Amino acid sequence: MFRVIILLLFTYLFFYLHMSGNITKYINMKYSFLTNSMIYALFFLTIVEGIRWYLSEKKSEKDEDCHVCHHDHPHTIKKPTLGKRIKRVVAYSMIILPALTGVLLPVATLDSKLVNAKGFQFPALEDGADRYGMHQILNPDMSQFMGKDGFLELVHKEFTSYKGKEQITLTDEDYLKGLEVIYNFSGEFVGKTITMKGFSYNGPGLDDNQIFLFRFGIIHCIADSGVFGMLIEFPDQVHIPNDKWYQVTGTVDTMYYQPFKMKIPILKVTDYKIIEQPKDAYVYRNSF
Repeated sequence: MFRVIILLLFTYLFFYLHMSGNITKYINMKYSFLTNSMIYALFFLTIVEGIRWYLSEKKSEKDEDCHVCHHDHPHTIKKPTLGKRIKRVVAYSMIILPALTGVLLPVATLDSKLVNAKGFQFPALEDGADRYGMHQILNPDMSQFMGKDGFLELVHKEFTSYKGKEQITLTDEDYLKGLEVIYNFSGEFVGKTITMKGFSYNGPGLDDNQIFLFRFGIIHCIADSGVFGMLIEFPDQVHIPNDKWYQVTGTVDTMYYQPFKMKIPILKVTDYKIIEQPKDAYVYRNSF
C-alpha cells in the first residue's frame, strides 16, 4: 500500500508542477517532454502497483479462509523485527518527504539573497576543475558544457546574428545567448545601444552611480543555474535597493572590474524605467 501512495504522490508532484507552471523554476523547458513522460510513466506504475497490492490482499484473505475451513494449525503472522521496521520507516520517509515538500511548500523565485548566500565571485577562467552544476555569475559560459572547438563554433555562429546591429534588445528568448556573445566580443559592441531588463543587485566595489542588473538563468536545470547580467552605470548618483526590476537602455563600454580582476562590459544608461517582475522571472538557454 505504501508503494502505491508513494507513486501516487510523485505522479501528482510532476502533474502539479506542470499545471501550476512551477516546473519552469526547475528545468529548461526544452526538456519538458521528459517530465511530461514521467507523469505518464509514474501513473502507469501506480496502476500496476495498485493491482499487485489488490491481488496480494485477495490472496492473503483466501489463504486465511483455507486455514479456517480445514481446521489447520493457527495461522501465525511473522512480524518484522524492530530493526527492519525502523529501516522501513526511514526508507519510506526519505522517499515521501521530497514529494510532500514539493507539493506543500511554496516555490520561491530566486533573487539577490541567493547571490549573497553563494558569494559574489567570478570563477577563474584558468581553473580546470569540474564545473558542472556550479554557480555562474554575469556571463553564461557554455564552454563548461561542451568542447572548446564546439563552443568556439557556437559563439562565432551566434555572433553573426548580432554583428552590425546598432541597437540590440535582449529579450527573454535570447537573453543568455546575447549576453554570452557580448561578453566574448565586448570590443565589437562598444558604442552599440542595448536594451535589457532585470533585477537590481548592489555588488561589491561599485561607484555610487553603478549597480548590477541580473536575471536568474537556467542552462539545463536548476543545478547549473546562475545569475546573469551586466554592470550598469547611471549618469548621476542613485540609490537603488536590491531586487527592484528595471528596464534600461544604454550604450556599451568596457571597464576593469577589480573584484573579478578582469575587464567586463558595462552599460552606460541613457534611459530607464521601473517595471513589474515578469510572470516568468527566469530565462533559459534555448540554443546550443
